[in-house]
Amino acid sequence: MDVIVRTVVKGLFPFVILFGVYVILHGHLTPGGSFPGGVIIASGIALLVISFDLKKAESVIKERAAHVFEGLAGLFLVFIILSLSPLRDILMPGGKAFELWSAQQVLLLNVVGGVMVSMALVTIVYLLMRE
Repeated sequence: MDVIVRTVVKGLFPFVILFGVYVILHGHLTPGGSFPGGVIIASGIALLVISFDLKKAESVIKERAAHVFEGLAGLFLVFIILSLSPLRDILMPGGKAFELWSAQQVLLLNVVGGVMVSMALVTIVYLLMRE
């Protein structure tokens, strides 16, 4: 692959990940949320795979770790949805309207959903690149 493409991707990758995290964290206040943010994060990993190779992308996150994070996020999502999470009130204190912590459980759902979406798509990208 061209050295210009690799240099641009190296410089762009942290900002793509940061933008994905921003979209996930502000999904309850602005358009976006867990799915678009997760897709943006997975797109950053896909940029690494396409411009470098699978080994470089797996230095960021391994396929096995993506499976584990996806499974743990799914389990945590079930606990949140069923309101069985004892950490809910500790992690999400009450807040004022239009502040980051104002949505309480919605923000936590966005974060967990974003982890699930990004890890699932990273796994799909890894599997497609192995073929």
